[in-house]
Amino acid sequence: MLKFLLIFLFSLSSFANNHIPYYKSLSKNESWLRHYPDLKDFKEQTEKFFLTHKGMPVKVIEEHQSIGSTYIDWYRIELFNGIQGWIYHNQLTRKRTLLILEDIELYATNSYDPDSWLTIQKGKIKSPKTVNLLEITPTMYKVSISMSKREEINGWIPRDSRVWGDE
Repeated sequence: MLKFLLIFLFSLSSFANNHIPYYKSLSKNESWLRHYPDLKDFKEQTEKFFLTHKGMPVKVIEEHQSIGSTYIDWYRIELFNGIQGWIYHNQLTRKRTLLILEDIELYATNSYDPDSWLTIQKGKIKSPKTVNLLEITPTMYKVSISMSKREEINGWIPRDSRVWGDE
């Protein structure tokens, strides 16, 4: 029984790290990126950067569960420019977004082959821009771009270095 329990615990611990890195996005317009995971530092020595772009994608590179907590309450994240820090769990959402780093074409279908009759360019997305990720294929992303509270445009963009938020 003890042997089974040890094998089970070992397999759980090895599984826990297999899902990292992964992506989330900022859930608020104002979030603090910190040097280390601590909310009780009243001198604000842990604050590193003030993030102000709701929906911006972030890469989760480490998880931290505080003593006495029953869930992962801190995430070490990396931003598109390589900056890393810790953020509290309620500042993130599972909603997947992408960051357009350079102007990119928006297509009506998941084809951008110039010789294909299926390739229909809808427009161009100006950078920098955050877009909602709807679907992934090996060569394209299906995205949604909010124009207003009630209007959005859907389309496809190429998976290349002009886009950040997925590996």
